[in-house]
Amino acid sequence: MSVRVVLAVAFALALLAAAQPAVDHATRTRERAAVSASAARVVDAVSALHRRSDPGATVGTAPRRTLRLDLPDGATVAFRADPPRLVSTRPSGARHQRTLPVRVAACGDESTLAGPTTLAYVDSGDGPVVLALRGFIRGNATTAAHACAPRPLRGGRPRLRL
Repeated sequence: MSVRVVLAVAFALALLAAAQPAVDHATRTRERAAVSASAARVVDAVSALHRRSDPGATVGTAPRRTLRLDLPDGATVAFRADPPRLVSTRPSGARHQRTLPVRVAACGDESTLAGPTTLAYVDSGDGPVVLALRGFIRGNATTAAHACAPRPLRGGRPRLRL
């Protein structure tokens, strides 16, 4: 009886050791797919706003798209300027860049995207820009959490502080 138990435990451990590389590979593949899909959704949303819409004068009147970015731990999706691009980083540290047709900015210093993110296409006074705002924007988008601080007027229109 005890020989059977020892053999069963040894066999179970051998199966577990044989399956572990496949489990690790599946985890890495799933993480890579999640980061790639999130980056592709951001690029598609920014491109669609730029191609199909005119920039709004304010955040409240701007055309917008809301996305939910579900990223694995250790992964990031961030935007960069000059030239406008989106940089996605996998948990392994591998990076991938995608070009954007228009500049993307955020109100504040944070350039990474995560969770619910609203993209609003506005005319900043210095040209059109897609604002990446954290969370969902409801109503007329005039709450302090979603409004960028205005700069002085230029040509009778307020400019956004980015």
